[in-house]
Amino acid sequence: MFFNFKGTTVLWLFLFVVASCSDFSQKEQLTKVEALQKEVTNLEGDFLKSFPDTLSALRLTMMSTETAVKNKIILDSVDRSFSADMDAYKLTRKKIGPINEEYVKLKKAFSQEKSALMNLYNDINNGWGKRDEYDNYLQQEARNVKELKKGSLELKRQLQILNQEFSLLHPKISALIK
Repeated sequence: MFFNFKGTTVLWLFLFVVASCSDFSQKEQLTKVEALQKEVTNLEGDFLKSFPDTLSALRLTMMSTETAVKNKIILDSVDRSFSADMDAYKLTRKKIGPINEEYVKLKKAFSQEKSALMNLYNDINNGWGKRDEYDNYLQQEARNVKELKKGSLELKRQLQILNQEFSLLHPKISALIK
């Protein structure tokens, strides 16, 4: 009987130590999730601030300018520089659609990532799911946040190029219809 009591005590002591160690890693894991949540919130705020409200208006302006050029200018022959500028202007306008699509995808991805991080936080906090997989989940979410950052930076770059091309071409094209 004494051996059984001693073995049971050792088993309970071992389980207590293991549970205590998991609490240490739990706090560390929760801290990592909170850091990822903060990073996603900051990235999303910056992303939404950098996306212009006037993109649709820009597209309408470009379309009306193209239509006005087609209606007002009737030439027997076309100057090469004019045709090159007009082609570049049309291509610039056509870039707006894919940029809008990418914006919608990224906005949805930010929402999904915030939800995934909240679920992971709740799982770790409550001890639900596979505890031994939490670190793997954290690494995956960190990779997802990195991809979101990369995607938002790429979209910003595309918007900057679009604005530069518009600023360069619009004055030339609109001057022809005045």
